[in-house]
Amino acid sequence: MNESLKILFCCTLIVISISYYETNNAFGDKQTKEQMKIAFKDATKLFQNGDYNQAITIYDQILESSPNNISTLNMKGIAYSNMEQHTKSLKQFYKVLENNQENARALTGMGVGFGNLGEYSESLSYLKKADEVNPNNTVITNYKDIIENTLKKYPYTPTEKPTNTMKQTNGNIPNWIKQTTNWWAIASISDEKFTNNIQYLIKKEIITIPENKKFENTNELKMISSIRNNLSIWTQNEASDEEFYKNVNWLIENKFIEIDSKKTIEEIEYERYLFDRYLKNILKKMQEETRYIEYSNPSQDVIKKFLRDVEKWNFDKEVGMSSEDFPSPTYEIIDETYIIKYKIYINEQPSGLPLDHTSTLKNTFGFWEKMELKTNNQDAKVKFEIVNSKKDANVWITWVVRNIGEGVLGHAHLGKGVVEVALGDYNCDGSFQLYDVKSVEAIMTHELGHSVGLPHTNDKENIMYPSMTPSYAYCLLS
Repeated sequence: MNESLKILFCCTLIVISISYYETNNAFGDKQTKEQMKIAFKDATKLFQNGDYNQAITIYDQILESSPNNISTLNMKGIAYSNMEQHTKSLKQFYKVLENNQENARALTGMGVGFGNLGEYSESLSYLKKADEVNPNNTVITNYKDIIENTLKKYPYTPTEKPTNTMKQTNGNIPNWIKQTTNWWAIASISDEKFTNNIQYLIKKEIITIPENKKFENTNELKMISSIRNNLSIWTQNEASDEEFYKNVNWLIENKFIEIDSKKTIEEIEYERYLFDRYLKNILKKMQEETRYIEYSNPSQDVIKKFLRDVEKWNFDKEVGMSSEDFPSPTYEIIDETYIIKYKIYINEQPSGLPLDHTSTLKNTFGFWEKMELKTNNQDAKVKFEIVNSKKDANVWITWVVRNIGEGVLGHAHLGKGVVEVALGDYNCDGSFQLYDVKSVEAIMTHELGHSVGLPHTNDKENIMYPSMTPSYAYCLLS
């Protein structure tokens, strides 16, 4: 090992780049659009500093001119969520989904919000939708895992949703549609007139088409002729209503009938009213019963536990030690290759941490044990042994929550000594957010590389490159 380098202090710098602004078509002229962008940027700075109330004030100004601005509604929802004003947060995400039902960030926000209210089934339904829209997203997966685990250990009775009385849901097929269908079957009325009548029935939910009522044969020309015949038989009361549903469903599936899903202003306002009632019912139920609430962003719980347990987690007394205070690793030469043996003491990771970083150390150790290194111009390999005694260890490994330097992800003494790896930071949304498992593993691998004597490199593809952009485990902006 290079003895002249062994006590150097090495750091990894964080590189953060987050894009918040989403496309919106509700801005006015070009000048107004530019003004909105500037205002949004100003609000984002406040948001990142944790000044949520001031940020919301600007978001509200933007929404006065652009009430359906998706990015602003989402950011306002996240701000309220961070302030633990969960019903207000949910209302913002709900407005986003009114305009875009597949907005993954809003769907996730709804899942988080209902989770914070202890309404876990509803939370899970939104998180599953978010996962369908944006599969393999770490944040969505982590939230979904939390809710699923909570549901297993805490069965509860979901709050009943208010009934939408504007919808006709008796499911009975009106008699008049039989006559209309018969006219279409014998080509007495146009396709357009027939489909308009079916559209009306479905949109008003007078009838609903079961999804499993489908034909196997998809030859369109033959099917249209067959459907006319089938429906003609149904109009003569010689076939069940199931036959009607099955045939109409085929017409819908094959875009012969396209349903206009656009809602009236009255429908939108009434559905908002029902959603508001639903939230009020949830709050009332929370007061009436002892409902177990497991906060669905564990990052904040980690901070609380850290404040109680700072010495245990962070080696506060020992972290300032020089690497000279640590024993040097031993070595042996096998087949002209140095086998350098490191004894590793692992500080217990924070209790209750929802992410298992300790197990990923196996990956980190394995990564370096496979590497072909050099020392004193000779081939070298490293081997790691976990020990339970601090005094015997060449390297101490710990995870930290405190600030270890502006923009610093971790640090290590070169050659031997203390390795510290940050668990998260405040750079996502102004609140403390945990990094995901892969990010922490990458930082640990980098810092352990320093502990075995490796300096930084200029190769961006190399694990020893001095900067990286971590991903977050629970940040809604990810």
